[in-house]
Amino acid sequence: MLALFLRLIYSFFAATVALIQPVNWRLAHSNAFTENLRPPDHSLRYLLLGVWERFDTLWYLHIAAHGYDRPDAVVFFPMYPSLLKIMTLLVPPMVAALLISTTAAFFLFWGLHELLLGEGTPDLANQSVFLCAVWPASFIFFAGYPESLLLALIVWSLCMARRRRWLAAAALGLAAALTKAVGVVVVVPLMIMALRRGKIKALPILLVPFGLAGFLGYQHLTGHGALASAYGLYWRTTTSPPWTTLWAGVYALVHTPDPILVLNVIFLLLVSVLATRSRLKIEYLLYSAAAIGFFLSKNTTPPLQSMLRYLLIVFPAFVGFAQLLQRPHFQPRFGMVCLALFVINLGLLWLFLGWSLVL
Repeated sequence: MLALFLRLIYSFFAATVALIQPVNWRLAHSNAFTENLRPPDHSLRYLLLGVWERFDTLWYLHIAAHGYDRPDAVVFFPMYPSLLKIMTLLVPPMVAALLISTTAAFFLFWGLHELLLGEGTPDLANQSVFLCAVWPASFIFFAGYPESLLLALIVWSLCMARRRRWLAAAALGLAAALTKAVGVVVVVPLMIMALRRGKIKALPILLVPFGLAGFLGYQHLTGHGALASAYGLYWRTTTSPPWTTLWAGVYALVHTPDPILVLNVIFLLLVSVLATRSRLKIEYLLYSAAAIGFFLSKNTTPPLQSMLRYLLIVFPAFVGFAQLLQRPHFQPRFGMVCLALFVINLGLLWLFLGWSLVL
């Protein structure tokens, strides 16, 4: 019900924004494929679907339709566009994108609740899921992006491992690594869980990194080029040690402060602290550290770009925040905190729909 409710809220909000906010085409045309977009109008098709045709969504739609026909497309992993390609046999592409993301959001919330029920009280699980749903930038779970699919695969992989269904855990982890490169970090908690149980049946989890390695190998063998080269040539992104990326962010914050950069820095620190204080098992803490380290290895221009979106998969942070809000002084204010987070989330969605926020 939570996923359906949010789908309706975001669709209504996006349609309302489309009616009152003119598109800044100077910003829009700085992105790929926008020359083929229909001009905004008040048709039902645009209000429900066209308004979501933004940024990376256009890349995934293109890859689903034409494959990796451009050297700059190789940075987008194949699981989401492959599902899109299958779904477009039945429904229009943008309908398919929103349907996949919304369905994945349902499984994400369900899987996160199942996973956290084994780590604390039902109230803690419920509040953690709710915080995940309203967290700033979480609207992207319902856009034409793979984030909800990625996190759904990760949490269900961990759920299967906890139930000792290792083959299912490995398959889901492999799929996560084929959804986005960072999905490979799920192997960290999976290996710790396997070592703790000492089961030979857990060996399939060693296949998880082959999702990432297999896609990179495919791109090399088919002559599409290396992922790192494409990032450097086309996306103003290089691989750097995490401290180099952090220093670039701090330097930019001091010398050329930008509201989105400020938000990215604040939420990077907040998520790191909340994940650390979540008091979850060591495998989940190391997962958080691996994910954040992975994000910080991407040195972008401008610095820390899309960090708000990336941090959404660090689910222990939601647990840490829920634990904090369960203290007697904060407990009565849980609803107010969620409302404040959701207002920020809607504000970011407004900027995203107007092409002025790259996520």
